[in-house]
Amino acid sequence: MQCLDERTQYLTRRQALRRSGGALIAVSTAGTSSLTVPQLVIAQSNDDAGAERAGNGQRKITSQTVSTIEFRDNAGKETSVAGRVLVRATDGGLLVEDAARRLWTIPASQLKNETVTDQAFQLFDSEQLGRRLVEETRAAGIDTEFHIHTTDNYVIAASTPEACSQWTSQLLERMQIAFQSYWQNRHFELHPLASPLPVLILSNQTQFAKMAEFDRTPASAKGQGYYLVTANRIVLFDLTAQDATSPATTIVEVQRRVEKVPASVATVVHEATHQIAFNRGMHCRYADNPVWLTEGMAMYFETPDLKSRRGWSGIGKVNDARLFRFREFLKARRGTGSIESLIRDNSRFAEADRAIDAYSEAWALSYFLIRTRIRDYSQYLNTIAQKQPLQWDTPEERVAEFRSAFGDDLAKLDRELVSFTSRLK
Repeated sequence: MQCLDERTQYLTRRQALRRSGGALIAVSTAGTSSLTVPQLVIAQSNDDAGAERAGNGQRKITSQTVSTIEFRDNAGKETSVAGRVLVRATDGGLLVEDAARRLWTIPASQLKNETVTDQAFQLFDSEQLGRRLVEETRAAGIDTEFHIHTTDNYVIAASTPEACSQWTSQLLERMQIAFQSYWQNRHFELHPLASPLPVLILSNQTQFAKMAEFDRTPASAKGQGYYLVTANRIVLFDLTAQDATSPATTIVEVQRRVEKVPASVATVVHEATHQIAFNRGMHCRYADNPVWLTEGMAMYFETPDLKSRRGWSGIGKVNDARLFRFREFLKARRGTGSIESLIRDNSRFAEADRAIDAYSEAWALSYFLIRTRIRDYSQYLNTIAQKQPLQWDTPEERVAEFRSAFGDDLAKLDRELVSFTSRLK
């Protein structure tokens, strides 16, 4: 049985384990160009009242009222947050979600007071969420003009010309449709969105770096974008201004320029895939989602065909950069038992000299299973989707779940994976 202080320390260690958006390990990604290694941050989720046991000593909450929590932050400053309590640890620590869907972990040692109200908890609407996004940029020291662009499923705050946010919103909406259709035809039912998804697009890398620092993920500044699970938002910067004297001001010009930087567009797709998966019931934020699964999923979708007149194409295309790296790994460094070492824990993703190989193998394994064992893979997704916040599996439990879905003979599965990838073009 763990108290929240112990869990927070554990999560801090796991942050180094590169992303998954799993358990309190969240997903903040630092780009996914060719052989870029994404990175982790911390994150998220659940409800309040007629509590039932969720395991590991914490209580899963099931009511929908607002509590005002007063606490000391890590710097010792007194502050407060209003939201719904998702999890109560046995020592009194709390996991809280506010109206913007930001997650707050409050250890018992920092908690000062909780006032439970009878006010029904409600998530922000698009206008409120847009204001919150701009407020966060101000808090990060980014003092520039922003406009808010809303669509059916997204709220975008951008300091770029409107053409950039409009083009990005069209891409994201196409992804929603494609993601829904893809999994609907493959035995996995996605949940409807509970609220619009927040996206922040900054003018340049300087602003982007400031935001990454504010989000406590400075390494993300080296990439083109990241998904921050704690805040449930994507952060990007204007891809059209990198090698140009001025940003694009029409959607046609944006399209023309982004076609020249497909790796950067892949970053947007990668991060958007994480955000969709965490908000539509595929992964539970703050649950122990295996990194190989969450990253493999995002890499599977990161090959868009932007010229497709159907709006979105490329799902399931071979990811050439990942395949090249996996084949090189096969020839030079991959030993026996590699699949088991990938699925039993996230350690390979945490080690700088092994992470790129781990990502390439996560893509290869995911691609292989989706293309050849889709029913088993979808059932495995359903198993992982049921995991609860702040519950950790042992390595043995992870392997057992995988074997339950795909069979006990991992050596045979490994041979099939190698044979399958050898035929890919």
